[in-house]
Amino acid sequence: MDIPQVVQLSARPGWIIGVSHIKNQGYQCWVINSDLDVLNDGTLYRTSSAALMAGRSFIERSS
Repeated sequence: MDIPQVVQLSARPGWIIGVSHIKNQGYQCWVINSDLDVLNDGTLYRTSSAALMAGRSFIERSS
């Protein structure tokens, strides 16, 4: 089993967006809200940019 590697973190007021990479599989996004809930959409993306955009979109829809 490959261990995900964190490749990018981004902060917004009340949120942290993370992108991790799983070797030979792709990138995934996850967000942490102000209640410290960690949320993940379960999707693997081809690029880190696509994963980061998914996290940003989630936050925009949730706000």
